Amino acid sequence: MRSRSFLSLLSRPSRGFRPALTGGVLTLVTLFTGVAPASEAQPDHRQGGFPDKVAQGWHWYNEPVAPVTPEAPPAQPPLAVTPENATALMTRLQAATREAQNRALMFPSAENFRRYKLLQDFWVEKSSQFAQTSKEALLKYPELDYNTRFSHYNSTAAVRQAQHVDRQKKAIRELSARNGLFYFYRGREPVDVLMGVVVRAFVREYGISLIYVTVDGKVAPELSGSRPDNGQSTRMHITQFPALFLVNPGNAQYQPLAYGFHAQEDLAEQFLLVASGFARDF
Repeated sequence: MRSRSFLSLLSRPSRGFRPALTGGVLTLVTLFTGVAPASEAQPDHRQGGFPDKVAQGWHWYNEPVAPVTPEAPPAQPPLAVTPENATALMTRLQAATREAQNRALMFPSAENFRRYKLLQDFWVEKSSQFAQTSKEALLKYPELDYNTRFSHYNSTAAVRQAQHVDRQKKAIRELSARNGLFYFYRGREPVDVLMGVVVRAFVREYGISLIYVTVDGKVAPELSGSRPDNGQSTRMHITQFPALFLVNPGNAQYQPLAYGFHAQEDLAEQFLLVASGFARDF
């Protein structure tokens, strides 16, 4: 009965029902084919062809439509505590510690201090762990232990000092075998003359050849046998005095050994530095 009525409506539409039927068919076409008929010049904004009300019929239901709620953006994942991001973690924690300290200072309260103290205790604990780990590492990798090469214990100081003096004497012997000393001084400067006396005692102890050169023309009585400067200091580009130079008479090569005042033990150390090419000895 209902099917016959629907067919009769399609073949003989009533005057009042034609707009609704026409709109409903067009909607069905669109729903099932996904394509709007080409005869639609302008879109019909009425719902289902029914003016001023919601579309109704066999294929429409008056069910409430839930409002679409926009999804919240995903939360930023927390930074994982792994060795791969140690630098990022350190940067964050340092910034948090500075912020907590500044907040506790600028806005004093028990809670603000608590937050800062927790972070401060964290760093203290990390430092302690680092110190303990270093001790374990030195046992696993003894080549990293400075004490195996240069002992820092007082009981070994005498032995280390004796070894160092032996290296100094060896350097003095090696350099003095090929070089003599030129000492350039100013006879009117008491410090220059005093340094000359130190150099004289030094070369006598080690048997090194020495020539005194006075650059201001005044010969100091303590430095007998001094020679006048006949342009040697200029040719050797010496501008600071007193100056002690190593000079090789075989090839006329020279190099500075010391400027200014030095004690004998300092001169021995200068020999070691030059002979070793200024290698580290500590």
